Amino acid sequence: MADHTPTQALRSAPTPEWIADIRARFPVERALDALLTRKLARRAEALEQQMDFSTLEPRLLSYLRRATGSSSARITNLQRLTGGASKEQFTFDLWYPATGSRKLILRMDPLESVVETHRLREAQILRAMRGVVPVPEVLWVADEADALGRPFLIAGFLEGRVQPEGGGKMTGLGMHFAPELRALLKDQFVTHLAAIHRLDWRRCDLSSFDAPAPGTDEANRWSLGLWERVWHEDSLQAHPIMDQAAAWLKANMPAVEQPVVVHGDYRSGNFMYTAEGRINAVLDWELCHLGDYHEDLAYVGCELLGCPDERGQPLACGLLAFTELLEKYEALSGRRVDRDRLHWYEVFTYYKTAAIAATGLRVAHGRKTHLDAMMNLIGGLGSIATGQLARLLD
Repeated sequence: MADHTPTQALRSAPTPEWIADIRARFPVERALDALLTRKLARRAEALEQQMDFSTLEPRLLSYLRRATGSSSARITNLQRLTGGASKEQFTFDLWYPATGSRKLILRMDPLESVVETHRLREAQILRAMRGVVPVPEVLWVADEADALGRPFLIAGFLEGRVQPEGGGKMTGLGMHFAPELRALLKDQFVTHLAAIHRLDWRRCDLSSFDAPAPGTDEANRWSLGLWERVWHEDSLQAHPIMDQAAAWLKANMPAVEQPVVVHGDYRSGNFMYTAEGRINAVLDWELCHLGDYHEDLAYVGCELLGCPDERGQPLACGLLAFTELLEKYEALSGRRVDRDRLHWYEVFTYYKTAAIAATGLRVAHGRKTHLDAMMNLIGGLGSIATGQLARLLD
């Protein structure tokens, strides 16, 4: 149940003064500060998410004719995709003389998302990862709303599965893979994570990312600042465990000696695989940033994302035992995993999860999303996350 304090009123209808105070309190990357500030400014307009996309096709066609330089470009089979918790997604076939016909995917921002993310950052990291791990090919990106009314990204469409036949799991939670499929996927899953962390990001165009100073806690201050800011912007009700967790995370924050690319949401449900069991795409890079590889490892090992095997033994992301995953990761990456350091990132993971859950309730409560039912379900994860925080901080 939402409370009705003055702070809650300001969260629902932010004033410029309140927005300025929030920005000053929580350090985040510059691109993310602009993104969250834009979200709060829009929230004051009291708009609701619309399901009418009757004008999308002509606007999309107009944009693509300009982008391809072909006045004869055509769009067919524009269809909205089900699934996805944070973005509006559509598929369509684009034909123009230079390439012929190709199936593409369009990702657009809703009015407010369960995670507010930056389309240019997503496009830049996908382009940087081409040839490193399997990813969709980004063709066009617009981080402004002029062309289609919302920021968007257009990429090549890939065929495959994101969960087993009949799985029906929300956002990859508790996903069970049969033993034969697990055996095919688990080594690939760890191999791709190690490859992500090995990328020399300094040689890539990541201009929309801020680079944290090596050997400092700057990367973690920005990461914690992001989710602490999200919690204070979006929560419908205060929770003392969140205050306690934020204080503990600040007091025990480790330095990051050599920042790497952190995927931020690496798990089952965020990779695609073929009928033969080959991972052909790592997906959902929108939470990517530069930080400590232990952050991805702690997230992969999060109990919320796991599933027991046939004997009841827990499997990280439903694929393999966490100890086995860490051993494989060390061998593949050449990096040592500090088990004590993992504890800080485990606390951070549950803090982040609780903040995301709060946003899910906020956007459903404010009718800012096309996925009201799913956002309410995601909101329920907040009680699990805060319970785990209480356990870890005890």
